Amino acid sequence: MMTAAATIRTTGSIEAELGERSLRRLERDEAARQIRRDEQGALAADTASDTACWYVAAVHPGHEQETEAALTAIGAEALVPMRRGKRRKRRGRILPPQDEVLMTGYVLVRFVSTAKALRGLLRQEHVTAILGGWETPYAISADAISALMRKADNGAFDYERLSDVQVAAGEQVTVEEGIFAGQVGTVVTANMTGKGDVVIEVDLFGRMTPMVVPLAVISKV
Repeated sequence: MMTAAATIRTTGSIEAELGERSLRRLERDEAARQIRRDEQGALAADTASDTACWYVAAVHPGHEQETEAALTAIGAEALVPMRRGKRRKRRGRILPPQDEVLMTGYVLVRFVSTAKALRGLLRQEHVTAILGGWETPYAISADAISALMRKADNGAFDYERLSDVQVAAGEQVTVEEGIFAGQVGTVVTANMTGKGDVVIEVDLFGRMTPMVVPLAVISKV
């Protein structure tokens, strides 16, 4: 039968052990937070240097602008190119086109490619991968990004832009503009309307990947 003193000592031991466990957990949590801060710092550091390049982060579709905002909030440089979308009708009235994301499922990010910076990018909530992979991420020059943004601002990728190209499913096409210029793909969804988008499948770094591109930026092979 335990005495009152023994009970107090046992309770004190349990409390001490629980306190030590809590302290260790707090220390682990703080260490994890510090690692994340260091990774985010690496992602945001020296973005204007000559060694910084633009890379393409794959994200959950529909979360492009949210990811851009999250990256900007930690000091990183990110872009989501936009375009004018499709004109729509409502109750007999034609509504003006709304701005929409040009590259569904992708965000452009500029940083110096290090293991720490890449981990900082891949830890972002909606980022699923980096184009080209961890070891050899696909780098894009600042001039190419500037040209892309300039063309987007000038309406080169707008949904309603007219094109002479008409494509059927199974045809081979080449992407002529944008960050994927030069890629040859196979048409998945036909488009005979002379405007809008087309879904093609391209071989990106050894993996067949579906991609939505404006009809106005492709040509038949």
